Amino acid sequence: MNIVRRALFVLSLFAVSTVGAAEWKMLPQGSRLGFFITYAGQEAPGLFHRFATELQFDPSAPAGGRLVVTVTVPSADLDSEDINAAIAGPEWFDFERFAEARFVSESIVGAGDGHFIATGPLRLKGIERVIEVPFSWSEAGGLAHMRGELTLQRTAFGIGTGEWAGSDVIGRKVRVRFDVALQRVHE
Repeated sequence: MNIVRRALFVLSLFAVSTVGAAEWKMLPQGSRLGFFITYAGQEAPGLFHRFATELQFDPSAPAGGRLVVTVTVPSADLDSEDINAAIAGPEWFDFERFAEARFVSESIVGAGDGHFIATGPLRLKGIERVIEVPFSWSEAGGLAHMRGELTLQRTAFGIGTGEWAGSDVIGRKVRVRFDVALQRVHE
């Protein structure tokens, strides 16, 4: 097979795998993206007020799905003006240089009983790492909820550098929890 035929064959396989995936639109008013850090051994909750989710997904054929999550990083809120000002700086999120985080998955697999795993690169603070995002899916009447939780290592993304690189005051593990409300797009 020549190169052109191979390319067309590969493209046709991709086209077939995404044909059945429904398009879903995020409903911001019913969606939440939170995170939990530990400070001096105590859990402290935070929230990203602005994020967007693009989803093409059919739970009966998850392999044809695609998930893109874009987070407006300066919308991070730890419910304290002082802490919010600190996390804006270069040792933490560096809002000025890295205002957006983005996760893209073109690999979604079933994990049994309404659970799935989306795998792909997360780009945060200029660093890209492949992560797995487990989620549950519930759907009724053209509306759906995608819920999940994962743990990230903040230092893997350069979050909390310098004197904050240690884990004695701020823990290295960050739990991320999401509940995304979606509406099926009718064509």
